[in-house]
Amino acid sequence: MDMIGIQYNAKLQRLVKQVKESISKEIVPLVRQLAPEYTQDAVVTTDAWSDLILNAIANLVSRWQSPAVQAAGARIAGEFVQSSLKKSERDLKKSAGIDVFSGSSTLQDYLKASAQQNAQLIKSIPAKYLEEVQTLVMANMRSGMRTSFIEKALQEQFGVTQRRAKMIARDQTSKIQGEINRKQQQGAGFTHFRWLTSHDSRVRHDHDVFEHRVTKYGKGVYLWSDLPLEKGVPVSPGSPINCRCTAIPVSAREVKANQDAGKTAPGVFN
Repeated sequence: MDMIGIQYNAKLQRLVKQVKESISKEIVPLVRQLAPEYTQDAVVTTDAWSDLILNAIANLVSRWQSPAVQAAGARIAGEFVQSSLKKSERDLKKSAGIDVFSGSSTLQDYLKASAQQNAQLIKSIPAKYLEEVQTLVMANMRSGMRTSFIEKALQEQFGVTQRRAKMIARDQTSKIQGEINRKQQQGAGFTHFRWLTSHDSRVRHDHDVFEHRVTKYGKGVYLWSDLPLEKGVPVSPGSPINCRCTAIPVSAREVKANQDAGKTAPGVFN
């Protein structure tokens, strides 16, 4: 991830830790307190401790779905999208030497939709985390497992949630930056782009092929309106999940120069 993705991930990880702290403060002590009841064989006690646990988790869910928490998530999402926009503007200025206009209605609609989508993804982090916590706590208490076993399971679930938050940050960073880059390039009049990978062992085979394939426009050069296909689906840099590739703007003059110099493969579209 680039710096924007790292910062976004840091905010999501802070959220995950805050939810964990509330679980450690309110659920774990209750599990320990109820251990004498749920570890015995008398089924008649089940409803009593079950209601206490479910109510405690429901209170946490309500707290983490409060308007204040949702507003904070919306702010994080909005800041992330705006940071991605500014990065794209800087990158296009550096690669093509032009200042781009970011006020088009199409781009603004995309930014708004992306911010809303990320706000929902942020909202889903505590929601899914607490849902999983409820499932594992209830299942293990019903099985009469020791509190130490349940606490270990909760720690493992914390790790799962941390990884999910990181995946969201990584995927959304690539996807949104790639789509903003595309819309800004097209808005600036660029009809072609060069596919550029991150040049490491994690690059997908197909994306490495896209970068090195000689098309009728040049090496690794494609039309925005005629994207290469991955498993039969048109893809652009950054659009597939966890793709870290980028699109470099290519001018019509460069395409013409490639064709005049014989650096193209006539008849090869993508």
